Amino acid sequence: MALSGVCFDMDGTLVDTEPVWHASLMAMCAAEGVAWTQADCDRSVGKPMEWWSADMRSRGMPGSDAELRARAVGMVADAVGDDVPWLPGAYELLVALADAGIPTALVTNAGRANADALVRAAPAGSLEVVVTSDDVSDPKPHPEAYLAAATLLGVDPERSIGVEDSGPGSQAVVAAGMTLWFVRSHSPDPGFAPAHSIASLAEVTVDDVRAAFAALD
Repeated sequence: MALSGVCFDMDGTLVDTEPVWHASLMAMCAAEGVAWTQADCDRSVGKPMEWWSADMRSRGMPGSDAELRARAVGMVADAVGDDVPWLPGAYELLVALADAGIPTALVTNAGRANADALVRAAPAGSLEVVVTSDDVSDPKPHPEAYLAAATLLGVDPERSIGVEDSGPGSQAVVAAGMTLWFVRSHSPDPGFAPAHSIASLAEVTVDDVRAAFAALD
């Protein structure tokens, strides 16, 4: 029987770093006299970093796309540090999945520095695989990141779960052939029909995950 795993998005799914990202992007632009509002931040949720860096440059922000992304990633990593803002139930679920021997991965459009900060604080034995925007040619909503995570975990994507909180991320999960579980932390509607819709990971147990795997046999 092919192995199954759980692939988690990061921001809005496991941790609530979106406010840190938003504050960092607005501060970065304000320092250069470029307008970047909360509405702009809201429109960037779930999109590749290239989206907002290109938009900023079009408004006169100095620096290349890569420089802007690196600057923002550094600001967020510094702000989060070791004080990771776990969302309700996230840490506990990772502990339970690790204890049960269920493979888990982190799949994010954020950069490697941000992902590494989370993994350092994650429970031992969890998030064995990390795929970031630095590791793929096509970030979410393309399925490349989720397919790469499944390969690295050694699991069958069609027998695995992808946990997301955004439309672009949900699109990536569905395109990868995974079962979509949607966390309604930022939006009530992923644009797809999820197999499971939850308010937070506090609602999820290992038995729920096992039952979902069994239903895919």
